[in-house]
Amino acid sequence: MTSKLIKGLVATAVLAALAGCNSNDDTVAPESTKFNLTIAHINDTHSSFDPTSVDFTAQINEEDFSVRSSAGGYPRVATALKNARSAANDSGKPFLALHGGDAFQGSLYFNVLKGAGNATLLREMNLDAMTIGNHEFDLGNEPLIEFANKVDFPILAANLDISADSQMSDVSNIMPYMIKEFNDEKVGVFGLVLEDMESISSPGKDLVFKKEIETAQATVDALKEMGVDKVIMVSHIGLDRDIRIAESVNGVDVIVGGHSHTLLGDFNNIGNGNGSAIAGYAEMFTNPNGTTKTCIVQAGDIAQAVGQVDVSFENGEITVCEGNNTLLIDNDFKHKYDGENREALTEADQTSAEKFVSEQNNIAITEEDALLRSIIDIDYKPLIEEFEGKVIGQVFDANDPTDTGMLDHVRQPGVARKGASLPVTGSEAGAQVATSMVWKLNKQGYGVDMAITNNGGVRNSIVAGPDGLTAGYIVGSLLYFSNELAIVELKGADITQLLEDTINYSLTTSSGSFPTFANVEFTFNGLAVAGEQIEGLNICPEGVSAGNCSAINSDTVYKIATNAYIAGGKDGYEIFNTKKQSDVVLSGFVDNESMIEYVEALTSEGKALEEIPTGLTFIAPAGFIIDNPIVKSEDNQ
Repeated sequence: MTSKLIKGLVATAVLAALAGCNSNDDTVAPESTKFNLTIAHINDTHSSFDPTSVDFTAQINEEDFSVRSSAGGYPRVATALKNARSAANDSGKPFLALHGGDAFQGSLYFNVLKGAGNATLLREMNLDAMTIGNHEFDLGNEPLIEFANKVDFPILAANLDISADSQMSDVSNIMPYMIKEFNDEKVGVFGLVLEDMESISSPGKDLVFKKEIETAQATVDALKEMGVDKVIMVSHIGLDRDIRIAESVNGVDVIVGGHSHTLLGDFNNIGNGNGSAIAGYAEMFTNPNGTTKTCIVQAGDIAQAVGQVDVSFENGEITVCEGNNTLLIDNDFKHKYDGENREALTEADQTSAEKFVSEQNNIAITEEDALLRSIIDIDYKPLIEEFEGKVIGQVFDANDPTDTGMLDHVRQPGVARKGASLPVTGSEAGAQVATSMVWKLNKQGYGVDMAITNNGGVRNSIVAGPDGLTAGYIVGSLLYFSNELAIVELKGADITQLLEDTINYSLTTSSGSFPTFANVEFTFNGLAVAGEQIEGLNICPEGVSAGNCSAINSDTVYKIATNAYIAGGKDGYEIFNTKKQSDVVLSGFVDNESMIEYVEALTSEGKALEEIPTGLTFIAPAGFIIDNPIVKSEDNQ
C-alpha cells in the first residue's frame, strides 16, 4: 500500500473525463468499483495523559454488579490506535487515524506544558490528520503554531483563512484538506472548525472563520473536480452541527466529529445507556439531494474511548458504514461491597468481571503503550509535581477566630465538616469555587449569569499551608474529582424549582447534593410549604457582595455554570436534564485548573482569597439536626 499527501486547495482544477469514446458509439459499461476503508478516531482528548475513571455495570451470576475502573489516558489510546492500524495493515485494508480537535486544556499537564506535551504524545500515535478545536486557541495563536510545527501530521481547517496572519500563514501543515491515495483510490479529508470561534476562544485578530455549510459544500465540489469521489470531514463543531452539515451539504461521505463530547453508541449492555438521543454511532443521514448519505461518528472525550468505523464505497458512493466506540479500561476493578467504600474485587468476582468485559464489543481491557507512559512519567510528571508545590496565593478569613487562613466547608448548613458549621450561610469554600467557575467561563466569553454546583464536588475547606495556598492542595484536596465545567440554560422558574429540589434532596437523600452558588442570593425556608420554600431569589451579575441584585424573571432563560456530572441530571439535579432550554455545553475546562487560575489572578491583583457572601440564608426545616453547640460560633456570619 502506498499513500501520498497532496497539499493545497485548487478550486478550479479540471479533469479530463472523456476517454474510450469511438465513432461507432460502441460504449462499454464501466465495471463497478468497490473500496473499503477503516477509520479510527478520537476527539476532545483535553490533555488527559493519565487515566481517569469510569463506572459500568457487569453481569455477575446474572446480577447487576457496579464496577469502577481506571479508563483511557494517552498511552491506552496509543495502544488502541496502533492495534487498529496493525490489524488493517495485516488485512491489506486502507486505514486512517483522525483527531476531531481539542487536544489542548483539561489537565495540569496543559497548564504546565501548554501544547508541547500534546505534540510529542500525539506524534507518537501516528495520526493521519487532526482538525482545530476551540481550545487550541485559548492562549492565542502562538501555542497552536508551536504545536503545528512539532507534529508530523496535517492540521485541517477548510473554513479557516490564515493568509492575513503573518506567523500562521508560514506554518506548512495547517491546510484546508489533504488527499490520500490508496492503490490509486483517492480519499479527500478536509477539516471544519467553528464559524463562531471568536466568541468562545482567543484566535488572532487576523484570522478569518468562514461559514460552515458554504465552506463544506465548496470544498466537496473542489475535491470532486479533482477526481476525488470519497470525502471525509473531520470536524470540531458538535453533533448537532454535524447533522446540519449532513442534511445541508451534498457529497460528504463520513463526518468524524468533536466538540460536543458525544460518546455515540448503545452502552446499555454495561448500564450506561445511549450516548445520544439524536444519533447512533455511524448513523447515516440523507443529503439534500435526497439520494446520497453521510455517516456520522464521534468518540466522547478525555481520551477514554477510541472509535472505529468500517466504510464501504461503490462507484464513489458510501454503501456501508458500521462500527462502534470502545471504552479503554484497566482491570483495577473496585466495588462497594459495604455500600460505602470501594475496594478491590474478590478473586472470583474479578475473574467474572473480566470475563464479562471480554464478551462485550464496546469496552475492553487495554494495556498502556510503554513508550508513552515512560515519556509521561519521566519527562512530564516531575514538572507537574513541582507545579503542585507552587504557592499560588493567600487565604484570609477575618471572621475566623481559630484560623484566618481557612475558608470553611460544609455540605449542609449547620453540620460541621472539618471547620465551622455555618448553619445560616452554608459553605465559604463552595462560594469561592462557584465564583471561580463564573470567572473562568466568562473570561472565555461564555456569558454565564451564575453558577450552581454541588457541595459534594467540593471536598474540603480551603486551607493555606505555612507559605500560602498551593496548586497541589486545590488538585489533591479541594477539587480532586477534576470535574469539567459545563453550561446549562434554564428558565428562571426552573432555577427556583431546581434550588428547592436539590436542597430537599440533600436533606433527605444525599448530603453532597446541597447546592453552592455564585451570583445569586435567596432564602431557603424549610418551614414553608413545598413549592414556596425559595424566597427572594435574586440574580447578582457582579456577585452578591457588589449588591447590584434584582429579582429573577420566571420566563427569562439564564446560563448556569456547573460541573458536567450534575449537568446530566445526577444527584438530585434532574431539572438540569429535563428542563434545559438547549444542549448542555461542555467547556473543556476543569474545575481545579480553573480555580488555580482564579486564585493566581487574585494574587496578581494583590488580593487574597477571602470569605465572600454565599448568597444563602438557610432556615432549617423542623426536625433537621444542627450542631449543638455550634462549631466556631464566632465565624458563623
